[in-house]
Amino acid sequence: MRGCIQDTTSAHPPARLLIVDDDTNVRNFCARLLRHHGYATATADNGRTAVEMLREKRYDLVLTDLQMPEMGGIELLHYLREQHPDVDKLVFTAFAEVDTARQALKLGAFDYLTKPVDADDLERAVRRCLELRRIRQEKERLSELVVMYQFSQAIANSLDVETQVMRINAFLWQRFAPDSLSVSLLYPEDQCLRLLTYKTRHSSGPRADQLPLAPDCSEEQLVQVHMQLIGGRGTNVAGLMAGAVLRTNDRPVGCLHLTRNGEQPEFDANERKLLSVFALQIAASLDNARLYQRLREQNLQTIEALAAAIDARDPYTHGHSEQVTRYAVRLAEVIGLPAERIERLRYAGLLHDIGKIGIRDHILLKPSPLSDEEFDIMKEHPSIGANIIRGVQALSDTLPIIEGHHERIDGSGYPGGLSGEQLSLETRILAVADAFDAMTSNRAYRAGMDTATALNILRKGRGTEWDAQLVDAFVDLIHAEGADLRTKVKLPPPQEAVVTTPEYALALA
Repeated sequence: MRGCIQDTTSAHPPARLLIVDDDTNVRNFCARLLRHHGYATATADNGRTAVEMLREKRYDLVLTDLQMPEMGGIELLHYLREQHPDVDKLVFTAFAEVDTARQALKLGAFDYLTKPVDADDLERAVRRCLELRRIRQEKERLSELVVMYQFSQAIANSLDVETQVMRINAFLWQRFAPDSLSVSLLYPEDQCLRLLTYKTRHSSGPRADQLPLAPDCSEEQLVQVHMQLIGGRGTNVAGLMAGAVLRTNDRPVGCLHLTRNGEQPEFDANERKLLSVFALQIAASLDNARLYQRLREQNLQTIEALAAAIDARDPYTHGHSEQVTRYAVRLAEVIGLPAERIERLRYAGLLHDIGKIGIRDHILLKPSPLSDEEFDIMKEHPSIGANIIRGVQALSDTLPIIEGHHERIDGSGYPGGLSGEQLSLETRILAVADAFDAMTSNRAYRAGMDTATALNILRKGRGTEWDAQLVDAFVDLIHAEGADLRTKVKLPPPQEAVVTTPEYALALA
């Protein structure tokens, strides 16, 4: 006989073959021949018996006759295509049944052999089929590795929970085509399980956004609460459900749950394995993002408290830093500044006047306009602020914005006399927001301007004191959202009405 005997000493177990034929001689001949070539073989006398055996054990290749009692080969091929699509098929047929054999090929059979079966043809067909099966499986494994890499890349380059959830949702929905998809995450600091996403092809939504759950909960408790959040499992058929408890550092941190409907195929073993790998990545990424978000919120709260303490030195500037930040951030959003740059601008806005902590009270709190000498001292506060922040590595990218918020487009500002493109976009945004709030706020020696007057001053200064395009965008923004952007801080009225130039009003921002 031609052909090589399969090497059964390799690390891989021998291929498992199921031979289905109602002719005992054919069954035994094929079994002995293929066993001689190193394959593990089993036999069945008809399709019905083969189905029972397939339910009990895994087989790589089924060789089946077409004409058999109880269940013929065509019916068996239909069953294999629906229930065991990963199993390869070869068929035996009489010469007169060639048309039926072609039908078998349409049902996924690799090839057909005419009876009487030639030993060399049989060995060659089996060897080719299993070799192509090995190549196909290698491609599938490589494809899975590519998918896992793409997935990890999609969620690894962001520490924002909402961004990660959006990408997880899109990726899993496309890859597994579920009927519903839900992900929850445990927030220990709030002692709750929060539903991060719930997507379904039906109109019904989740029952709750979050429910209480102890941080030391068991996996069973976590899954139960997750199901309460989404209003039930979605199906009672185990094969139509898939998912996993999200775990990191050997503790449960959330739940991933997918369902399919009765018209869709059940989740197979490969899909469940792939989901379990994804669950590990999702757990680590979401929990890290939650911790980062928590740390970022704590940092922001600390900075807000520091800004409030600075503003509190003067009752007339109470809430100024917060208000300027709201104007600046919203303007940045309107013009499409990226999220990371908006975050930098937010920190700079809250801290832009931190340098005033180094200005003596008799100047900072003076209830009348400053003299030229006092104004020169006041102009040092951007540099003082930058020097204070310079020692904080995490805030280093805010230094140019803090130090430059009183610079002007034409170079007439301070402390460096910078102009035009020497000023970052964030710096120019903050300058507009700071100027507007300074002009519209009360001071000890003057009343704040009305909105129309302040906007008119901004228009007159477009292209000289402030960036022209930013002024135009800001004017439109105030007309559209000005009332909504105002904070609810109430400032005391001025002690007396003192007429001042806009420049002095801006200097005292």
